[in-house]
Amino acid sequence: MAPPIIQKPPFPDGKAAGQHNMFIRVVTGIRTHFEARFVEWVMGGTAVWWGLKLVGDDTAWTNPAAWQNMAALMHENQWGWLAIALGVARLLALAINGTFADTAYSRYSPVVRGLTAIIGAWLWLMVFLSVSTVSTSGSGIYQLPLILDVWCVFNAWRDVGRAKAASDGTV
Repeated sequence: MAPPIIQKPPFPDGKAAGQHNMFIRVVTGIRTHFEARFVEWVMGGTAVWWGLKLVGDDTAWTNPAAWQNMAALMHENQWGWLAIALGVARLLALAINGTFADTAYSRYSPVVRGLTAIIGAWLWLMVFLSVSTVSTSGSGIYQLPLILDVWCVFNAWRDVGRAKAASDGTV
């Protein structure tokens, strides 16, 4: 007769189990709301990616005339850090909104989503206006992130209204 197989618990300490459970909760929460918030996820990731391209050795804006208007307001690196902060805040708000809908955190998540969408729309408007002053390929494409972020503004603030109506009991 073979000796019984003794299985070790997958998480010998409670801390690792808690971390695993939180990871699963976050992934599940994101997956549950991902399709409805897809454009917001894309725009958050786009802001981070674009910002990362600006931060560094000041070589991203190769056509000074195209970026003249934005450069008059802030340095290229500052625009990059602004875009990164905006994108990270947006992605965190989306993760919280989808994951912790049953907690106090979620009360402010739609507002943060709305504010980051407004700032994002302003950022892409600045980019579009800046590159539109000269004939570049950017003047033909940068209106897309602007339009998508304007859509995100309406989407997020609609959710703010829905959350308020639900908390007031009018829904």
